[in-house]
Amino acid sequence: MPTITCQVVNLKGMHARAAAQIVKLVCGYHSQVTLRHKDKEAPADSLIKLLTLNAPQGSTITIEARGNDSEQVLEALNELFAIGFGE
Repeated sequence: MPTITCQVVNLKGMHARAAAQIVKLVCGYHSQVTLRHKDKEAPADSLIKLLTLNAPQGSTITIEARGNDSEQVLEALNELFAIGFGE
């Protein structure tokens, strides 16, 4: 299954607004996406579970996607993380 690693670069970390952007993005794809930080994991389509990852600035997030558009969703997520969620 395709996997990427991203850094949380925005100052506020992966807070509610950033997590909402992840949910909005992945809902436009068919693949199942999971984010992992340390020993926690969360489905990318669950705002509440993404917040439980507690990922501050500088955190490394591993993202897996399973489905026919997995490469596309991972590319889009990589860009979203790279721009610091537009903040």
